[in-house]
Amino acid sequence: MAGFPKMGLVLTGGGARGAYQAGVVSAVAELACELGVQQPFPVLTGISAGSINVGYLATHARDMVKATKRLVGIWEHLSSDQVFKVGGLSLLGIGVRGVLQLISGGILSEKHARALLNTAPLRQLIESNMSVLEIQKNIEQGVVEGVAISALNYSHGVSNTFFQSHKRIEPWIRIRRTSERAQICPDHVMASTAIPLLFPPQKVGDVYFGDGSLRNYTPLSPAIKLGADRLLVVGVRKELEDGVDEEAADPSPGRIFSVLLNSILLDAIDIDYERLCRINQTMDKLKPWAGTELKAVEPLIIRPSEDIGVIATQEAAAMPRLMRYLLRGLGSPEENQGLISYLLFEPAFTKRLTALGRKDVFARREEIQAFFRW
Repeated sequence: MAGFPKMGLVLTGGGARGAYQAGVVSAVAELACELGVQQPFPVLTGISAGSINVGYLATHARDMVKATKRLVGIWEHLSSDQVFKVGGLSLLGIGVRGVLQLISGGILSEKHARALLNTAPLRQLIESNMSVLEIQKNIEQGVVEGVAISALNYSHGVSNTFFQSHKRIEPWIRIRRTSERAQICPDHVMASTAIPLLFPPQKVGDVYFGDGSLRNYTPLSPAIKLGADRLLVVGVRKELEDGVDEEAADPSPGRIFSVLLNSILLDAIDIDYERLCRINQTMDKLKPWAGTELKAVEPLIIRPSEDIGVIATQEAAAMPRLMRYLLRGLGSPEENQGLISYLLFEPAFTKRLTALGRKDVFARREEIQAFFRW
């Protein structure tokens, strides 16, 4: 990588929207290869759905063009039953347990309903595409310099970053943020992807963790801590989403839940990106007086050029019938578009997202290739 900046890849949350990330990184890897950059992402960081992609890329980092192409294939052939159990009995069992707890004050059901969906299939998918040993080998041999996955510590209510690096990096502690050196494994990915209420919390060691977007106010920080010179940030939300009809009636539960999930999973990356840009602008103004000690970390964000929520609404019929039935009780597909976009793990949707990701990258070919040069 001599002659090129050390790039940190930052992948955010968004459930099935993670397919867009796969399309983006595959196209970026191809553009970087044209410049002679064989390993475009020596620093890999992910939160929520982004951690799934990071776990895969860290495992298969020796040939990033091939790895990202295969990652696109995984997303394009993904189905809901590979992520959560969609059968009526599974959902009925969870629902009955929840109702019993509610009406009996917890007396009739000792085992709590921890989430609406059983994600045992997701763990199998992650374990079949992620190798702890390969990640360790890639880090030891310098193929990857650092990997970080964040999750919320439910015991202490703080965002925790698990990181693995060949460098001697001291764990950092900030307000409501902690970190710890770890050997990245499927448990960390399952923890980071545990969308509250929808997916069950994941135990890591003696502590239960939840989605990495929760209370994660600085999602760009881990990549900087691991030594990245520049950050390639992949968002999964259009800069200005289309939304629903402004003249609609009172918001439905589905609309409220969609906005809530967006605020939890998607807002922080935009806020932190804007913050880093302002810091860089301030540093540029201070350089004449501060000498050469200050170092700006330049970010570049790639966002969808189309509203993914609208795409989800257009492809909602691909969702399992029982899921469609349950969501119908929360509102119309247009009002549920945010929620649908997180749960629509079906080829009709994911193929459109991977294609959109690649299209958005190639539309900015010159800008992105320039970003990989000093």
